[in-house]
Amino acid sequence: MSITADSEIAPLLELSARLGRNPLLVQAGTGNTSVKIGGVLWIKASGKWLAHAAHEEILVPVDLAQTRRCVAQDADPAGQYCMLRGRPLRTSVETAMHSVLQHRVVLHVHSVNTIAWAVRRDAAALLAERFAGLCWKWIPYVPSGLPLAREIERATAGSPETNILVLANHGLVVCGEDCEAAERLLHEVEARIAIEPRRAPEPDCRLLMQFAGTSGWRLPDDASVHALGTDASSGIVISGGVLYPCQAIFLSPRIRVTPRVTPRSLLGGARQTTNSFLIVEGLGVVVNGEMTATAFATLTGLAQVLQRIDGAAPIRYLDEPEVENVMSVDTSRYRELVETNSARGRAAFSS
Repeated sequence: MSITADSEIAPLLELSARLGRNPLLVQAGTGNTSVKIGGVLWIKASGKWLAHAAHEEILVPVDLAQTRRCVAQDADPAGQYCMLRGRPLRTSVETAMHSVLQHRVVLHVHSVNTIAWAVRRDAAALLAERFAGLCWKWIPYVPSGLPLAREIERATAGSPETNILVLANHGLVVCGEDCEAAERLLHEVEARIAIEPRRAPEPDCRLLMQFAGTSGWRLPDDASVHALGTDASSGIVISGGVLYPCQAIFLSPRIRVTPRVTPRSLLGGARQTTNSFLIVEGLGVVVNGEMTATAFATLTGLAQVLQRIDGAAPIRYLDEPEVENVMSVDTSRYRELVETNSARGRAAFSS
């Protein structure tokens, strides 16, 4: 990489790290950023954490023209390996999406405010009011990768100036000619769609501790997660199905709220669940030793999304074929990459 490229990439790395440290925008290894420099698309590698951008190689270079040819020929450029400074990095599932967008800098985040809107059946109409005067498009849900890139191409064919994309049941994409412009636009979008989270009832930590103290389970480090159990509206929505892919990938395609029972009965329920967390109606949440940093970040993000969804909102859940598509073999590999990079990131922070 040339010194010029280094100086042009540095702002993206700094911005990536800021985004990755904001759990309302990015959870664990989700989200991706890119910059186009001299015919090369530098994009966050699959499974990497944006939060680690300051101390770890997270960007992979791909030939932009070749990537666009792949998309034109219905060949997905994701999943290819590139050696960078002696380490193999895998191209992101969203490589095709970043390549078809004409803007130089592209930011894709899993904003909890955006997702709270994007899972509603009436989202497009409601957002039109909030985005008045902005160049934006609503993208109906399609799987990540080539299908999403194709859908974006169709949506923006007559309006290449589009620099905001709301992805149904997924997240947000903003674009700019440089990092400063893209970040400024991201902040404006977030301000326009911000939703004040409901105030959830307090958890019953005493009863949860009675259960946790004899079972190997424990209270979560972030108390905001308890809203999954104490907020009735959140419980109803989450019991209805999968709202967005990361929920199924890093938590479970089936999340249920356990009825409020005694600690002894809770122990029986914990033995039956395959999840690393237990949501208890009216009490809160407990987690076990198998709960990873990635899963917990996803669970926290889910709680934040649910606290922003109106209890009367018409929800559009992923249907069964869409969930099956999400839970593919490639998904398992991606989850392993995210977990591996989580461990590497913690090691780098502590060294």
